[in-house]
Amino acid sequence: DLVVDEVMRRSILPMRAANSLQSIVRKEGAYQSVATRGRALAEMLGWLFNARSDTPLNGALSPHRRFDWLTFDLAPVREIKKRLGGTVNDVVLATVAGALGDFLEQRGVTRVRQRGMELRAMVPVSVRPIEARGTTGNQIALWATPLPIAETDPRRRLAAVSEITKGLKRSKQALGAEVLAAVSEWTVPTLLSLASRVAYRNRASNLVVTNVPGPQLPLYLLGARVLETYPMLNLLTCQSLGVALFSYAGRLHWGFIADWDLVPDLHDFVVAIERAFGDLCEAAELPRPATRNPHAEPDDPD
Repeated sequence: DLVVDEVMRRSILPMRAANSLQSIVRKEGAYQSVATRGRALAEMLGWLFNARSDTPLNGALSPHRRFDWLTFDLAPVREIKKRLGGTVNDVVLATVAGALGDFLEQRGVTRVRQRGMELRAMVPVSVRPIEARGTTGNQIALWATPLPIAETDPRRRLAAVSEITKGLKRSKQALGAEVLAAVSEWTVPTLLSLASRVAYRNRASNLVVTNVPGPQLPLYLLGARVLETYPMLNLLTCQSLGVALFSYAGRLHWGFIADWDLVPDLHDFVVAIERAFGDLCEAAELPRPATRNPHAEPDDPD
């Protein structure tokens, strides 16, 4: 049965390819559309062969992991983007960039060295068209996003991140991601797998940062309200730190995964995240927020 199904699937791949190409061409016109999208795909894949800088966070992984977590209210995040510009994701990336700068400085990587580094976060972005919103299935691509870790001023750091993400949106990387999504249903899976392995072996990024918008209404399970939810990534080759966020019911939940041996001080990074976000709040003339780390030591009642 499996053999018959696979033969049938492969027999209709040319038809699927033709349909996908027709839909691509139909959007903008024949030659211009194909040529533009071909250049876009080449530009997007180009970063696979552009190695990032080495940091103490990148090395051979052990089989053991550490996990940490943190919660912010979502309201100040939105207020920061309103007052200082950018998007919610820009605020997140600026916070991560500030924390990484402090964290690496604690590890002996001075700000002078950081200015000469290319530290990139692999950031998943949605390529789902507007008409397909609400449908099931993943339609994402990956952007290699440089982070201004050496910038100590929170306002300038957010502005730099905003310019970087705007540039990525204006560039053909977004269009190239759309092409990959369109053809991924009929390309041979091993081809995409090979591209992924090339990216990881060539050290295209230093870590993954993913921000997933969730429901802003409370959810319930068997009558019990879901209070908090913390996402967790898998670590990629030579990446000892991963950051995932999930917004839910007015709060932003952070999940941090790290290699047990390479990042024994993971909680120091969590503290650096708190500090970097507080700096952004002060830059926006907001009070430093009260964050909630559920496993932090309780205050002494005396």
